[in-house]
Amino acid sequence: MNLLNFKKEVKYFDLIFFLLIFAVLIFGLLIQYSLSLGLESKTLFSFKRQLFFIFLGIILFFLFSFIDFRIFKLIAYFLYLFSIFLLGLVLFFGIKFHGVKGWYFLKFAYFQPIELVKIILIIVLAKIWSTKVKERDEKKLIFLSAVFTFPLVFLTLLQPDFGSALILVLIWFFLTAINIQKIRDLAFILISFIIIFVLLWNFVLLNYQKERIITFFFPGRDPMGKGYQITQAKIAVGSGGIFGRGIGQGSRGQMRLLPASKTDFVFAAISEELGFFGSAILILLFILIFLRIIKISKVINDSFGFFLVLGIGFNLFLHVIINIGMNLGLLPIVGLPLPLVSYGGSSLICFLISLGIIESVVIHQEIFFT
Repeated sequence: MNLLNFKKEVKYFDLIFFLLIFAVLIFGLLIQYSLSLGLESKTLFSFKRQLFFIFLGIILFFLFSFIDFRIFKLIAYFLYLFSIFLLGLVLFFGIKFHGVKGWYFLKFAYFQPIELVKIILIIVLAKIWSTKVKERDEKKLIFLSAVFTFPLVFLTLLQPDFGSALILVLIWFFLTAINIQKIRDLAFILISFIIIFVLLWNFVLLNYQKERIITFFFPGRDPMGKGYQITQAKIAVGSGGIFGRGIGQGSRGQMRLLPASKTDFVFAAISEELGFFGSAILILLFILIFLRIIKISKVINDSFGFFLVLGIGFNLFLHVIINIGMNLGLLPIVGLPLPLVSYGGSSLICFLISLGIIESVVIHQEIFFT
């Protein structure tokens, strides 16, 4: 890349999009610092690690922003084979956490490959559906996209990571649904989903995964056992009031009464310490990011870039909705992080990479926003 091209690309960099992302990162860093005060007051170990992950993630965000997004279309199937390799290998050499064998230990950190696989699936599906103009056989594309999706879903279920498998299926369904013109084809897919769910319930899902779903409907039947997480999350959210207890003052998060307060239930910790006001600001920031992504998608003239942006945006949307729904007791606990906020490098860095790809679409489609 010569200096002239770089200056031209910088001209189209969507600064507002980046600033919205950066604001969410700061929000997440603030709550991670607060929780470290109670759990690691002397070392602040996890806070420092999160700061490092953010620093690395921002570097990768800018790196992927200035890489032409169209290169991913050329190497989509190679990336897919790499994702199969990652998911297959982790079943043999992975580290198990909370019953899920889905992490690699890389000496300095743990890496969860499914977070990267989500991005790769979006790239592959975007490539498939970008051929719709030339390939008019809609059913063929539906079948082809399913053929590429469900091996990844199967390998994810073997870990078993039900939450991430659900995300993969919903990404496929979303990108398929927006391309389907016949209602009967959509109805066929929905019926297929119901049949698949029945089969999963009877032959794939483990007892603890079934318990999570059952507990969602009846959390009061075991408040100190399976329903403990939901109960404590609701208490934390409710105790925050309008303006919260204050940074470092949340009893549930600081005293470890709220399980996974840094990861899956970080939104409940935010609600307790910053109250409704702080939670509303965070939700507003996510809404503004989603609106920005929709605005970007409306002016893209490249079909691959269009599906890429929508897929990445939908993946972000799913994680936000499901995680907050979990924290409020509105959705089952499926172990998904809150993007850019929850503690952990794999999710944070992969989300920043994917958002960097959206920025790349803006830059290389020469979309100028004010």
